[in-house]
Amino acid sequence: MASRSPNTETSSWLKHEEYIRALREQAARFSEVLRRSPSDAPVPSCPGWTALDLVRHVVQVYAHKAAVLRAAGEAVAGGDVEAAAQVAFPLALERHDAVVTDLAALLAELDPRSLAWTWMEGAGESTVGAWARRMAHEAMVHRIDAELTAGGQVSRVDDALAIDGINEVLTWMAGDPDIVVSNEAAAGAPGTVLLDYGSGSWLVELGPGTHLVTAAESNRVADVRISASPMALDLLLWGRPSPVSWPEAAVVDRLRARIAKSLA
Repeated sequence: MASRSPNTETSSWLKHEEYIRALREQAARFSEVLRRSPSDAPVPSCPGWTALDLVRHVVQVYAHKAAVLRAAGEAVAGGDVEAAAQVAFPLALERHDAVVTDLAALLAELDPRSLAWTWMEGAGESTVGAWARRMAHEAMVHRIDAELTAGGQVSRVDDALAIDGINEVLTWMAGDPDIVVSNEAAAGAPGTVLLDYGSGSWLVELGPGTHLVTAAESNRVADVRISASPMALDLLLWGRPSPVSWPEAAVVDRLRARIAKSLA
């Protein structure tokens, strides 16, 4: 077992109700867009996937998390939840809408501090609130995938959600203790990366076997600074089309390696 992550601060998180609202809104847009797309439309941001693959994936994710929440602290294997693996496109979309309604209602019924299994150590570990947050961002990222699949314009991400999303990728994903001690996490070189979103920034300290994310002033000195809008930075971290690109630097290579392993 890896040592506990130092990224334990949750004061910057949005309210539980805001995550649930974001889940509902982003998922509704996802469904709306894909209902106008053919089932075999390619997903540009997920090479090899079709619109049907995308819907089946999202349904499976939501159904699994609903099962996890109902298990009240017990782990649930993904293979134990069968949601949409073999269904055709129209039924997959219907199941999507139904499982989102179920998941959002379940999250709204539960206290965000209640026990729920989570896969990592750190901020919000083993709580319902952590899943509300994770599913809000899951819905946002895949809503963007849906819009790209439909060939339309990617709609705006709310600044507060995007700022929180940047933090989530840096902490819950790249900062997972098991990832931080992995061989891939030693890529590049140690140092600091500042992600400046205008009204503030997230500072990432990438040491040997360590990974610390803290809120910082935008004028904070760091080895590498990446400045862009909250949405642009969030898209960059998720590997989605973004108006900002990664600078070339050894410390950036380390951060990208940790993100890539966490999203694999």
